[in-house]
Amino acid sequence: MAEIEPMEKADGLRETSTGTPVIRLRGVSKSFGAVRALSDVSVDIHAGEVHAILGENGAGKSTLMNLITGVLQPSTGRIEFDGRDVMPLSPESSSALGVAISYQHPAILPDMTVLENLQVSLPASVFQGDRKDRVGKRLLEEVGLEVPLNARVDTLTIAQKHLLELAKALAVQPRVLILDEPTAALDQDATDMLFAKVRALKASGTAVIYITHRLAELRQIADRVTVLRDGRHRGSAPASEISNSQLLDLIVGRRLASAFPPKCADANPPINFEVEGLSGRKFSDVAFAFGRGQIIGVAGVEGNGQSDLMRALVGLQPHRGAIKLHGRTLSPKELKHAAAFMPSDRHTEGLAADLTIRENATFASLDKYASGGVLDRGKEMQKVQEVFSSLAVKAAGVEAKVSQLSGGNQQKIVMSRALLSEPGFIVADEPTQGVDVGARFEIYRILREVSDAGTPVIVNSSDAAELEGLCDIVLVMSRGRIVETLRGDDITEARIVGAAVEADTHAHHVDEEHQAKEGFGAKLRHFVQTDNATIVPLALVTVLLALFVSAQNENYLSSFNVSNILILATALGFIALGQTIALLMGGIDLSVGPLAGFLVVIGSFFINDGSPATTMALGFALMFGAAIVVGLINGVLIRFANFTPIAATLAMFIGLQGMSFVLREGPGGYISFDVIDTLTRSFGPVPVAFVVMIAIAIAMELGLRRKRAGWQLRAVGSHEESARRIGIRTDRTFVLGYIAVSLLTALGAIMLMAQIGVGDPAQGVNYTLGSITAVVLGGTSLLGGRGTFIGSLLGAVLLTEVLNAVSFLGLSQAYQYGFQGVLILVAALIYTTARRRREE
Repeated sequence: MAEIEPMEKADGLRETSTGTPVIRLRGVSKSFGAVRALSDVSVDIHAGEVHAILGENGAGKSTLMNLITGVLQPSTGRIEFDGRDVMPLSPESSSALGVAISYQHPAILPDMTVLENLQVSLPASVFQGDRKDRVGKRLLEEVGLEVPLNARVDTLTIAQKHLLELAKALAVQPRVLILDEPTAALDQDATDMLFAKVRALKASGTAVIYITHRLAELRQIADRVTVLRDGRHRGSAPASEISNSQLLDLIVGRRLASAFPPKCADANPPINFEVEGLSGRKFSDVAFAFGRGQIIGVAGVEGNGQSDLMRALVGLQPHRGAIKLHGRTLSPKELKHAAAFMPSDRHTEGLAADLTIRENATFASLDKYASGGVLDRGKEMQKVQEVFSSLAVKAAGVEAKVSQLSGGNQQKIVMSRALLSEPGFIVADEPTQGVDVGARFEIYRILREVSDAGTPVIVNSSDAAELEGLCDIVLVMSRGRIVETLRGDDITEARIVGAAVEADTHAHHVDEEHQAKEGFGAKLRHFVQTDNATIVPLALVTVLLALFVSAQNENYLSSFNVSNILILATALGFIALGQTIALLMGGIDLSVGPLAGFLVVIGSFFINDGSPATTMALGFALMFGAAIVVGLINGVLIRFANFTPIAATLAMFIGLQGMSFVLREGPGGYISFDVIDTLTRSFGPVPVAFVVMIAIAIAMELGLRRKRAGWQLRAVGSHEESARRIGIRTDRTFVLGYIAVSLLTALGAIMLMAQIGVGDPAQGVNYTLGSITAVVLGGTSLLGGRGTFIGSLLGAVLLTEVLNAVSFLGLSQAYQYGFQGVLILVAALIYTTARRRREE
């Protein structure tokens, strides 16, 4: 056995791999401000070898992987690939070298479908030679993932998201495959499948970098192991020549006591928590009881109702049956106040990424640190420091952003919030998922201490060994029912796994799931989940409103008025199409209204009766040129000057409005009648320009769904960090996106010019609010990532129709603004509620 001592480097260790390594890191360091994440790390990765990287959360493992994939650049040191210096690396160049990664927190786009995630993440060559849906289905089958390709990713379970991430990594047949905690959310079958894939890749010569916190997995899969601690390389050796105890000493830098604290000594403690006949979505007729000092565990193959049961126990999911705490039945409202929930997906449900560590720890218990409604910051800080100390939270300071912490320390913050709220009971769903061995021991100790103090603790875990060591009672679930209850010496890993895989129960929800996969109902549900689902209600409301107003005034549907509505809608529609791009990226453009007016003012100096064609052409060119400059400035301010989209475009709003009045103090420069006549030409009541706008909107919609540029646009709005990790140039996408916004606004300005026929600096401002209203009516999310150009076009038509109807009904102008505001509120409320229900 190789002797491995805690050390700065691994120079004294025997190396068994020969030849030039695929990847060589030499003296690599990385700092984030004053925090040094890596210090002088040197590691060789060889072909045909599984190289495990171990270390506590915060040891620098993920930073090291981000350097290899080009997501981050080293502060010092160099990276070689096949003996060649390849710095600076980017995600694109790293991928081109054959590096693929499956992240611990999957780099997926939640607002896009499964197939779109595959298409935007993978090279186009992967989909050549066959239909894209067949290729996508084949990639999913490779990892045993059975989900519809058109399913939106945010509807998948955590395990399914990890399998999708794995499918992306395996699809490119990489030379170097990085697996960052790949089994954290996988059941045994999926884990076995993964290990078989890894062994096959190893046999074919692929270098596999395997990051894990589970020593049992290390023994099954790894050839070589490297340990990092506090950002430094502490040792490397063949996996077969180092013991678990040596590894643990290197990982934590100290000798560890027993992994699990002693279990409850009382075989029949007084009951303090009971569940009777509990049924809900994906589980039914669940009953159990346990007492003071006992921890109850829930086990089963992933997707058999465990997580749904956890959510029902804390009042986050509807249920039937009784939940009793200390003998008293709790109502759903009481459950939410009595329970502390540690969700399995800490990033989505457990943490507020934009808040500080302190704020995340205490926002559920602020009333406990207040006197007379005023927060006592000293009392809050004292309690936070006490809990952080007991959990050994590693952070630069309590006022740092929680997003800057490692995964394990983030999980400790979730636990600290549960403890600080002083709950009636604790429900922990996968509490140690992605947590290092040292942090796991701290979590086990805290959970046992809380249970001994009289607070009931319920733990759901996919790790059978964890349940064996931690829990006094284990409930094994299959298809939503408890199939076996294990106690005492019966709680073994073999019994837990055996009970889960051998169960033959059938639950009521199975038939429902089968029905949900086929038939008209399934197609309807899928359509409702798509971005274009808003088109039907919008079209219906537009038609009904027209019929209603026509019944009040027969001239409303005259050819003249229909043509007038569509001409007005064309100007607003083009600007709304541009605003849709901004919102899809997660931004907004408040400058579109003044920009439209400013461009009309520019055109009024050149596009006049009697002006030669070249002068008019110059006027149009200047309009588009000015639009490009404005879009470029907006994009640069947002991406490189750290302006928020609102701040940048509001500043542009003010600047453009001022420049319009500098150029013209009042209306002037009448537009050529021939140009106006050409722009407003119609076929019957339908303007040609309106038909052109429809064609452009359809082309943009197809590009949004089927072209890489469209996927990238939605990706940066759906989850920018994930988009950056998969190689999308987010800065360039944002800048080009804002240029496109301004160019579409220029088209709207041309139609506005045809409407007003004069350069008026006061015109155009109202189009900012109008465009936002139209886009929200169309169903585009204000949060980014979801939207539809067709919906925005229909929203522009409906809004124009409403404003026109106000005049025909003889209502005052105040009603126009009132209706506009009501439309925004109603649309936002309907779409937000519908989105939440779809997710649930």
